[in-house]
Amino acid sequence: MAETKCMNPGTLAHKILGFVFPDICLACGRRLVDGEKVICLHCQGSLPRINCIPHTDNAVHRHLASTIPIEKAAAMFVYRRGDIFTKPIHTAKYGGRPAVARELGSMFAARLDKQSFFNSIDAITPVPLHWWKHIKRGYNQSEHIARGIADITGIPVHTHLLRASGHGSQTQLSRTRRWENASATYLCKGKPQNGIEHILVVDDVITTGATILACCHALHQAHPQLRISVLSLAMTENT
Repeated sequence: MAETKCMNPGTLAHKILGFVFPDICLACGRRLVDGEKVICLHCQGSLPRINCIPHTDNAVHRHLASTIPIEKAAAMFVYRRGDIFTKPIHTAKYGGRPAVARELGSMFAARLDKQSFFNSIDAITPVPLHWWKHIKRGYNQSEHIARGIADITGIPVHTHLLRASGHGSQTQLSRTRRWENASATYLCKGKPQNGIEHILVVDDVITTGATILACCHALHQAHPQLRISVLSLAMTENT
């Protein structure tokens, strides 16, 4: 009788982790070493980071300044099309790897947590994805970014507050058309639980700011007493 060989549990775990977190840096393609996930330490050190201190008056906060009171704002790095540092976000969004989005969220949250960014925030809500786009993609990358933040901070993620009523892509739209499209797309459909006074709205990339501001506007209109802050993995250079 032929002997059945069992795979070493450690080898199996490594194979599973290798599928969830690719063994190469998603930015430069270099093989990752022990302790590295998604982006190698060299690329992390080379990220075109955005200075988000102070949290209430920085480039992201000023860009989003409007009639909607935004309390805090942060983005991890500058998003330049064609740059190698856009690859991890593109993989998280279109590559069928929600675990990458979650790890990026955790990576940024760990940095911001040391700066007390999350103090006073009671709940996290991701920018929603229309149900049809959610079915085609299989997941909402912003929700997984939010869950990565929650892994570090322990702040609950609430996905019931916002709804997307349209599913057209904004990628090729002009700045004006993005604003017009976004303002009619996002609705507040839920009520925050008792005790929730400060909500963090999370997205992957801020381009014009139309999408995340439309979500903030919907929350503010429905619940004007709410304090609102925003966080994104990246922000485009010429927003």
